[in-house]
Amino acid sequence: MSTTATKFDLKQHLIDTVNRIGETYVNDLAFIDKDKQAQCPMGAARPATEFTAECAGFNFFISKAITGEGAEMPSEEARKQFYADHATGEKAAAVFTASVGALRAAIEGATEESLMTEITLPWGDAVPGYRAVQMCTAHMMYHDGQINYLQALHGDAENHWG
Repeated sequence: MSTTATKFDLKQHLIDTVNRIGETYVNDLAFIDKDKQAQCPMGAARPATEFTAECAGFNFFISKAITGEGAEMPSEEARKQFYADHATGEKAAAVFTASVGALRAAIEGATEESLMTEITLPWGDAVPGYRAVQMCTAHMMYHDGQINYLQALHGDAENHWG
């Protein structure tokens, strides 16, 4: 067993994780028929386009917070408008992809020190920047699970991650 310590590259790990999850999410979204991406399943559940736009909004928020651009929580009205502006699968996928790019760029431009600096989340908690990025990835995976469930409800039981 080697006694040599290997340095963990936090920035590269975060970049790789954001990229991988972003690609998986967009790929999975594409497997829901276009006419079903904006539907409210069972008349009450949120459409895939809406929670995809939500992920994008959170990614943009954290990107701005990490770069020190002064991220602010949008009003309820502004969030609803953002969802409405991205209410097709193509628009939701495009804004989501742009948000993944913004998050990646924010990480690339950050120093290790800045990734350790606390930022305030929309609900008031303060966490280090790297942890906020991890929250973005967990948030995207959570909603990717919903996409996979919607695929199954529409008869697609295939795993598209392979």
